[in-house]
Amino acid sequence: MKPGCFERVMHFSIDTLQDGGLHGWIAVLGLFTSKVVWNILVKGLGMMLPTLQEQFHTSTWLIGWMVAFVNAGGCFTGILATPLKERFGARTVVTVSGLVAGISMITASFLSSVYVMTFILTVFAGSAVGISFVITKHLIGSYFNKSVTTAYGVAGLGSSATFLAVVPAIQLFLYIYGWRGTMLLLGALSLHLALVGALMKPSADSGSQDVYEAALTDEEQLDTEVDKVAPSNRFGCSCFAKVFSLTKDTFQLELFSSISFWLVLFVFIVMELTYCAWLIYYVQYTTVSKGFTLEDASHFVVAYGIGRTIASIVIGPLFQAVQVVSAYVWLAASLLLCAIYYAVDPWLTSYWPIVANTFFYGNALSIAFILVDVVSKKIFGRERLGHAVGLMGLSSSVASLLLLYFPGLIYDLTGDYTVAFSLMAGAQSLTVFAALGLGWRQKDHPSSSEASQLGTT
Repeated sequence: MKPGCFERVMHFSIDTLQDGGLHGWIAVLGLFTSKVVWNILVKGLGMMLPTLQEQFHTSTWLIGWMVAFVNAGGCFTGILATPLKERFGARTVVTVSGLVAGISMITASFLSSVYVMTFILTVFAGSAVGISFVITKHLIGSYFNKSVTTAYGVAGLGSSATFLAVVPAIQLFLYIYGWRGTMLLLGALSLHLALVGALMKPSADSGSQDVYEAALTDEEQLDTEVDKVAPSNRFGCSCFAKVFSLTKDTFQLELFSSISFWLVLFVFIVMELTYCAWLIYYVQYTTVSKGFTLEDASHFVVAYGIGRTIASIVIGPLFQAVQVVSAYVWLAASLLLCAIYYAVDPWLTSYWPIVANTFFYGNALSIAFILVDVVSKKIFGRERLGHAVGLMGLSSSVASLLLLYFPGLIYDLTGDYTVAFSLMAGAQSLTVFAALGLGWRQKDHPSSSEASQLGTT
């Protein structure tokens, strides 16, 4: 019995390592580091929210909106990631992005205006991390096949590491060095992304996209030639037609005509909104609204991080072993658990129930984020995965700018976060139906990318 289990574990480990190869696992390390940097940027600002509010003599919702702008900056520029990777290569783009992220955070520690700080962190730090995030996620989808769930799970440990190690460190830094010294140290940590980027293989050597790109038939080539010529006659402006065609081809805007893309987009936007709201306001929610200490709040966040760690490690082997349940059902179940967390947590006032609740929330949210990546690869294929992730990030950034200040505004008006969490639970519950509908649609109407890949095998 024991040798058989050991052999299966070794066989699974060897197959997983060989599936992505060396450069695939470097991409996993890159996504891991990108997640760490992104989370310490957003969560670090979230933990500094009470201090920044007192330092700059402003309201809760304004500081929360500042953090939302920083987070949206990373999502907004994700649409540029794939064109930049194709032009300059993954190594160059990720390395420069790491340098920009670290230097901009260090610069922000010396600023005395909340508006200038928001501009620096949004335009430079957030954008740089967002571009690296999309590129590394795309590379993992390109290098891995059967072990893609495990690869995304291992990369997801970057978020877990933030809550297990970095969050207590941020709390310590705030006590000893204040918010300026904390921002300076977080900027230094972010520079590690540049080191990981230097290890990456240039995308020009990969050629993975060319392997899976379907060849055009004669009829499709004729339609393409007509599309290139006809717009100038139709619109009477060849310049406008060329710009429109270039934009459409560069950013793959035809994805917006897919119902499956809209369903994935809805799930992703709601997940990002609720999760970012939790990141930004959770410390104040537990310390001010519930009356716990900052140390207790850090314990709750660590419990959440432990849950994310366990889920990130287990979901890959479990998903490959249990083939009876599809990824869409797994996704719907995890989204339902997240909705239950948002509905229940405002009514919990004791230490240990809150610890248990945040632990299960970490499990559910980690599985949901990993499976959204897996589902996206299944639907869009390798050649369009980067564009899809970039467009989803752009859309979620717009939603973040419009809505993420809202929980803070509700608190300023009511002095309580119960209404905000109830709204988050209601929105999250709608994603369950979207995930199930997505699974039904893909079962009856498989995507063209999947069909083309099946045709080549």
